[in-house]
Amino acid sequence: MRLQIVGRWLALTLLGLGLVVHEGTGQTLGSLFQMLGGMDTVTKLASGLLQSSASDPRLAGVLGKVDTSAVAPKLADQMCSMLGGGCKAPLTDPQIAAGASRLNESQTKALGDNFSSALSSVASNPLVREGVSKVIAPKLGGIVGALI
Repeated sequence: MRLQIVGRWLALTLLGLGLVVHEGTGQTLGSLFQMLGGMDTVTKLASGLLQSSASDPRLAGVLGKVDTSAVAPKLADQMCSMLGGGCKAPLTDPQIAAGASRLNESQTKALGDNFSSALSSVASNPLVREGVSKVIAPKLGGIVGALI
């Protein structure tokens, strides 16, 4: 039991080192974008999130008439940028903050649930999932709100 805790702590420490801004360390371990699987995986994540959210009754009022195929590439670029993939983010922080006001608390929670599900379907490593969630989930409602 104690060895498992120490192992988990060590794995989280190594993941944390990969997130450090220091170039040498970041290049050695790779960005979260690379750990997740690159642009193909980020595109699958964005598409999966939008498809499940569009069919979620909790989000029908917000996403019911949205063309998810038009929004998915922008969402993928935003995620790519946030994860260190080098993509140009289509949204600024003020736009994301303004977008957050377009969703209520239960809609934001529904997006979070759908994001977790979509992330689980594209990433098997729990440490990578945790890292990606910590970067994207807090701003997800604002991102989607700004893109729709």
